[in-house]
Amino acid sequence: MNQRELEDLSTSFIVLLMLFSNFEIKLMPYVAVAVVTAFVFHELAHRQVARHFGYIAFYRRWNVGIALALLIGIATRVLTGSAWIFAALGAVYIYSYPSYLPPSDGRRSNGIIAAAGPLTNIVVGAVALAVVKGVGLSAVPGDVLRMTAKVNLWLAFFNLWPIPPLDGFKVLRWNVGYWAVMIGVAYLLSMIPI
Repeated sequence: MNQRELEDLSTSFIVLLMLFSNFEIKLMPYVAVAVVTAFVFHELAHRQVARHFGYIAFYRRWNVGIALALLIGIATRVLTGSAWIFAALGAVYIYSYPSYLPPSDGRRSNGIIAAAGPLTNIVVGAVALAVVKGVGLSAVPGDVLRMTAKVNLWLAFFNLWPIPPLDGFKVLRWNVGYWAVMIGVAYLLSMIPI
């Protein structure tokens, strides 16, 4: 990971940490694990799967998205008491080497790359949910796992909406069945009371 990618991920992480903690410093330690697993793992999954297919891949923040997220979050926090989360803060950019021709089935590889992020969120969210439901944890570890499950499953469901440029649009274009199963599982898991 180069310096710029680390800075871009860190900036996006800090913004999401503020939003998911509703701008409350005392909630940030609880939310930090959730944002790392939901956001950072999501983006790194896209990057690693893209690299597996032979692409150059790296995360870049989107400054307009960051500004919108902060403005929307602050405005809704002031007006309603709860920050509304706009989570389009950046993306993994994928390029092929000049002398490398991407796979002939680019739609398939792009679909799999797009699915990697939400699938990571579903797995992390499901594991956190299973631990919370299956093991009686004390307040702090239980709160951290509940938040981790909630944020991961919300992010998976949000990212699977079939709207460009979200992951769901790319997965749907590749394979309707996989998209339907993923969004259905993300939705159903996110509806389980924690």
